[in-house]
Amino acid sequence: MKKIITFLIKNKLFVAIVFLISISSWSTVALANANSIVVESDSVNVRVGPGLSYSNMGQVKKGDKLAILAEKNKWYQVRLSGDKIGWVASWLIDNTEVSSATNKVGIVKVPNTTVFQKNNSDSEVLGTIEQSQKVTVMYQEQNWSQILYKGTAAWVKSQFIQGTQETSSSSNTSSDDIKTVTVTQANTKLRIEPNDNGRVIKSINVGKKFDYLSKSGNWYKVRDSDGSVGYIASWLVTISGSKSAVKSAATNISEATIVIDPGHGGTDVGAESSKKTYEKNFTLKYAKAIKSDLEKTGARVVLTRSGDDTKSLGDRARLSSKIEADAYISLHFDSSDQSDSGSGVTTYYYDKDKDGQLATDINSQLKNLAIDNRGTQQKDLYVLHYNSQPSVLIELGYINSSADYKHINSDSYKEEVAKDVTNGLKEYFK
Repeated sequence: MKKIITFLIKNKLFVAIVFLISISSWSTVALANANSIVVESDSVNVRVGPGLSYSNMGQVKKGDKLAILAEKNKWYQVRLSGDKIGWVASWLIDNTEVSSATNKVGIVKVPNTTVFQKNNSDSEVLGTIEQSQKVTVMYQEQNWSQILYKGTAAWVKSQFIQGTQETSSSSNTSSDDIKTVTVTQANTKLRIEPNDNGRVIKSINVGKKFDYLSKSGNWYKVRDSDGSVGYIASWLVTISGSKSAVKSAATNISEATIVIDPGHGGTDVGAESSKKTYEKNFTLKYAKAIKSDLEKTGARVVLTRSGDDTKSLGDRARLSSKIEADAYISLHFDSSDQSDSGSGVTTYYYDKDKDGQLATDINSQLKNLAIDNRGTQQKDLYVLHYNSQPSVLIELGYINSSADYKHINSDSYKEEVAKDVTNGLKEYFK
């Protein structure tokens, strides 16, 4: 032990160098792994921008580990193999400890700093950066810094980058192509500020159209034909003056956000069976079963109620608009005026252009259920009429029919419904 201590004392410089190298190596590894994320779904599309409207540039598979660079609109900017940069939906990955705050901003110190494809001066030159320009520094390795450069990862000599205390955020924004917005909810408020506490300028009826000016958070700044200007919540309107929702660009169910609406609830018990059981309880059980099945595909699923809660029809319809859902499914069980006089499963839609394909794809999967299928039908139902997103309402059998009820009250029927709805949505998002 004395020999070791004597050696350390005599070789202080050597020990210091070893220590610094160790710290440097640890820092590099820590920085490189601080923002790693793991893909949870079987396959996830990688897009060129933070949203489903951007084109697909490839896929990553379950278990793949990605490095996160930035966050925007619930999407993560990630570095892929080959130093490509893309965006993935945050809800499709293990993101419990993800933060983009560790990506620092650096300032280029010298004119025409060379940008290399790899951390090697002999690698391909991608371009140059002007002096004083800010760059996102993803991590450092020995004498090199990896930066975000023209949509890809690139390298510059660390000595040419001056560090700052500023952290990076995504600067990729899509230009708005909205011309008009049309109100979809009754008694909608036009406000002087973009929040729920803003003073109300006027109340607006369904169908009223405004010129679009700009966007502030989840609020649209609009102008009325009389010249008045104000803000309106984005979830209360459809954009571009179209009666139809903007078509989802999801090409895989794993990218989709689905709202499942268990009909009735709370003080609204719904229909009653001959066994003195209520529709509200069955709709919730079926909604949870469908949610569980859908989440196995990687889809993001939101319930309008998760307990025995009273929810207005307006709140149910608005939820899918507010979170920009790709599909909305309301669950119910039919009832006839007299017991045992009705039977069957029916899928309802309101607008053929907006809802028709969703209704067709889901109903086609429900045709093999133990209860007969009555097909798809157009019907003016509140949660469909005042829903800006593709939406359907499914009546999964007659609760006051003894023949239908024995299936409705069985786990096997519930599981089959969950599987069929999931398969219908898989088909819809192809």
